[in-house]
Amino acid sequence: MIQFYFLSILANILGGLSLAADHYDEKISGFSRIKQFFEGNPGIRVTVGIVAFLAGFLKLLSVTKGDVPVVGDLLPSLSGLLIGATMLIERYKEKTTVESGAIDVANKVLIKNKSIIGTVGVVVAALHFLLPGVLFL
Repeated sequence: MIQFYFLSILANILGGLSLAADHYDEKISGFSRIKQFFEGNPGIRVTVGIVAFLAGFLKLLSVTKGDVPVVGDLLPSLSGLLIGATMLIERYKEKTTVESGAIDVANKVLIKNKSIIGTVGVVVAALHFLLPGVLFL
């Protein structure tokens, strides 16, 4: 469905920018506004995280006309799942005081690498938009 295609691109770009804003804030002047926007609106971060995760999951299940099932949208799907999970776990970690082994593992794997996940998400979304018929994109 074309709606999931657009939603996946939008969620990956917004989520990727949100995750990469800390890293690029010092290097690119425009990222400070993006960082302030997402830090000042935690509800938007949670919403983008949920949408990115759901869009990634639904992209695995739905097939765009003329595309190869599952493999055709593999990178955007995985990117959406990673971006969504990272954003939601990051928010959960900010709000809770409960210690958990799973959260510690997620912190080591996802949150420590959030700028890389965000950058890859934006690149995958841009390539997915520009090259819609390419396998894996």
